[in-house]
Amino acid sequence: MAVRPFVTRLTGGSLITATTLWAVASGVLASSSAEAAQRDWGSEPAESVLVEAGRPVGEPLYEETGEDLVVEPKFGEGVLIDDGSFDSYADGSFGIPGCCSNCTGMGCDQCCPSGLLNHCDCGGGHGKKACWIGRADALILWRNAPPDRPLVNNGLVTGTLLNANGLDSTTAAGPRFSIFRVNNCTGHAIEATYLRAANWRSQRPLSDVSLPYELAPPGIYGNAGLPFDSANVNLGSRLQSFEFNRYRPLGEHVRFLAGFRWIEWQEQFSMLANSAGGISTLAETNCFNDLYGGQIGLDANLFGAQWFRVDGLIKAGAYYNNGVQSSLVSNSAPPGSASVAVGDSPLNCAFAGEVGLTGVVPITRRIDFRFGYFGLWLSGIAQPTQQLSGQQLTPGQPAVGSVNANGSVIVQGVSLGLEGRW
Repeated sequence: MAVRPFVTRLTGGSLITATTLWAVASGVLASSSAEAAQRDWGSEPAESVLVEAGRPVGEPLYEETGEDLVVEPKFGEGVLIDDGSFDSYADGSFGIPGCCSNCTGMGCDQCCPSGLLNHCDCGGGHGKKACWIGRADALILWRNAPPDRPLVNNGLVTGTLLNANGLDSTTAAGPRFSIFRVNNCTGHAIEATYLRAANWRSQRPLSDVSLPYELAPPGIYGNAGLPFDSANVNLGSRLQSFEFNRYRPLGEHVRFLAGFRWIEWQEQFSMLANSAGGISTLAETNCFNDLYGGQIGLDANLFGAQWFRVDGLIKAGAYYNNGVQSSLVSNSAPPGSASVAVGDSPLNCAFAGEVGLTGVVPITRRIDFRFGYFGLWLSGIAQPTQQLSGQQLTPGQPAVGSVNANGSVIVQGVSLGLEGRW
């Protein structure tokens, strides 16, 4: 009799092969047949006779499920080793109980993976065709200084005393929240992510009484060479972003993403100068960049082990920049103040690119700890120190303004957070 290449399901849900059952059943039935023949005929039978006790002749002894048994697991495929805690595939690759990474021929009611993350358990138990993944991260970020732009000179020595590229900011922190809806059968997913980081701050006091100060050429708002005794220079900025993406698997460990993203970059520059006689002058410029556009990218599993994995992310896009800048100069003495606001829609075409590298360590079967690197580059944006030469603001005279969008900024740092699945 030919051995049927099917999986047999016994009581209690255990799976064994038909080959194993046949070997066991053959030994037991052959022994029973021999004893029955000897009892009936009083001698050894001429040949073995099989008796199917308790069953009508022709009824199968076991149930055929039609499921092929995987006997030679490969990377990303195979049989789970269920030890009651964290599982691994037979080849040692990373896994969570109730999940396998290849559902070919098994259907969605079996242990299909998420397609987005090949360890997604989705709450444990079969029959779930989709699952939710939630992430909450804390971002600790640095930003680079603005481009070169002379601000203040020493009135006695030729050379720049303060340049915009020396306005290095302190770190800023903020949250990042993501939610994914993953189709276990196709590997497709949708994602929504919001992040915010605020209060990058750079402060440069100028208070050396032995030094005369003056505005470095080309000046601020058309005013150059003006002397003052002390000053306080500030630069602050903040970031917000929301994106909605769709993922499509490209093989077992890479996902292609495409979607919409909104990015807001706000930056403010101010300089309060004090001159002889107690007269103070405030110069201030605010820039708002609202970027709207599409992006594409790749999300990949770069390394996987039983207790650790590394994910990589890269995405970039072109953006419509609805930017505006407003500038103000105000004197504590007459003739008072002057201001201007200039915007354009679209201001120009901006660019945004993001990279990420994240290590993931499981805590429980549904919760992971995440830590990694985050980097964001914005180009084609309006920055306040790049507006100082394009304004003509003198109290008592007509104001003239413009907006410049040739700035760029790099934001980078670390992320720490948790991921949960249900």
